[in-house]
Amino acid sequence: MSAELQKTSFSRVWKYATVYKLIIFVSVLGVMLDALVQGGFALMLEKMLDDVFTQHNPYYIKIVPWVIVGMFFLRGVGHYIGTYGMNWVGRKIIADIRQQVFNKYLSLPTSFFDKQSSAGLISRMTFDIEMMSMGIANTVIVLARDLLTIIAFLGVMFYQSVSLTLIVFAMLPIVALIIAYVNKRFRKIGHRIQNSMTGVSEVVEEVVKGQKVVRIFAGQKEESARFFKVNNQNRYLNMKVVSMRAASSSLVQFIAACALALIVFFATRPAEIDAMSAGKFMSFIAAMLALIPPLKRLADISATLQRTLAAADSVFYILDQDSEQDQGKEKLKAKEIGLEFNQLSFTYSDGTKALIDLNLTIKPGQTVAFVGQSGGGKSTLVSLVPRFYPYTNGKLLINNHDINSYGLESIRDHIAYVDQNVVLFNDSVANNIAYGSNKTEDLEKIIYAAKQANAHEFIEQLPEGYDTLLGENGTRLSGGQRQRIAIARAILKDAPLLILDEATSALDTESEKFIQVALEKVMVGRTTLVIAHRLSTIENADMVVVMSEGKIAETGTHEQLLAQQGIYANLYQIQVSSQS
Repeated sequence: MSAELQKTSFSRVWKYATVYKLIIFVSVLGVMLDALVQGGFALMLEKMLDDVFTQHNPYYIKIVPWVIVGMFFLRGVGHYIGTYGMNWVGRKIIADIRQQVFNKYLSLPTSFFDKQSSAGLISRMTFDIEMMSMGIANTVIVLARDLLTIIAFLGVMFYQSVSLTLIVFAMLPIVALIIAYVNKRFRKIGHRIQNSMTGVSEVVEEVVKGQKVVRIFAGQKEESARFFKVNNQNRYLNMKVVSMRAASSSLVQFIAACALALIVFFATRPAEIDAMSAGKFMSFIAAMLALIPPLKRLADISATLQRTLAAADSVFYILDQDSEQDQGKEKLKAKEIGLEFNQLSFTYSDGTKALIDLNLTIKPGQTVAFVGQSGGGKSTLVSLVPRFYPYTNGKLLINNHDINSYGLESIRDHIAYVDQNVVLFNDSVANNIAYGSNKTEDLEKIIYAAKQANAHEFIEQLPEGYDTLLGENGTRLSGGQRQRIAIARAILKDAPLLILDEATSALDTESEKFIQVALEKVMVGRTTLVIAHRLSTIENADMVVVMSEGKIAETGTHEQLLAQQGIYANLYQIQVSSQS
């Protein structure tokens, strides 16, 4: 949890519950019925002892059993309404906040995800929201039920003896001090528990994704020890909560016992004995003893409340992040795209300069390849075009207009993108190709795109063809097959600007040749930006841009750059030699 994070107040969390105030109101009525019946039963003990067992009053003997059954029936109804209603609200809040956080994830900028672990983001969606929302429901249930129960029993006690009841009030300030101290400790521990759960999720995610590396390099013992450390830390923190909760609860119980001892002492004074019947005294004692469980639960609730607020801090950290900036008002409508980078610079938030004073013009329909050593700025430059990142200085023009003047959706509608890290969804092959804006019921269009990407043949060999479920991120497919599905997706979009970020990197030599032919067909009439590692795949590019340390080092055609005997020629020679 970041140090600058402001602590969340319960009022902010409670706003999510007030949407369902009618259900909460009905639930509180149920809880109130439960509390009143408990108080009524304590009051009825006087009649049971004095009129039934002492005086043997036939009227009371006849009706008391029926009154007891009726009272506990009403208590059961009230308890059910209160518990079910508040838990219904809790589950609704969970669904609402999860949807809100998920929608927030969809709107956050790429730079946010660069700094966050996926395990931590998933942990917020599952563990943190669950704790936050159910904490609201449990807190309200306990507060409403136990506060009303305490009021009901105090009413009985005041009715039976004001002087003895005042003794009970002497312990309340001590209980309040205990709860205040425990609250402070629980909040700190709660934040540490959130962080420890993120650590557990991160280790599990890394091992599951990298299980082949773990096996090959015999990392099982190391990973087991790493997981033991984070898992044991989580256990230790939770046990601290249990320890403090048990200690505070026991202390409250001890204070109540001291109060009870004082009451018995004063109640046995001659003046009090003469004023109270056995039934009245037992009714008072029963009400007082019944006070102890709700007082203990109120002491315990501080743990639930503080962990709820700690979880809320984590969730609101996401909701309070700035969404992706989109101040563009114009709508881009173009069948062809031209780009101009004018003195363009880009610096990451940590101060790293990725691009420095770039000047480059890309005409509509041109295929431009970006090459160079890793870290030269190729992917960063291309990422500015879909506005994954906002550039720092200079200008980026699209069809002679500032790219920021257009809405994000409008710009991205004109771009098809194939990343080197292929993303496929746990859905059918057809739905992965016809994803998002590609959505179509026309299977022929999907098949045509797959054929263009040299994917149709292996798709037909899958168990259910285009209806085959691919599993998480297409785990059933080879790297080359996954890449061809992604290329088919880009082809189906039929956008005027095509971005290929090492799109053939996972293909074998034979498949690459087929894909290269398909891509050359697709590139016709489209502006294409290609990030290439294999220089043999970009020999026909209209322009090759060599990047080094965030700057453009060379530009020209494949032949022109070879003739210059510069960086490009050296890279090309190295690759030719390695292939030979």
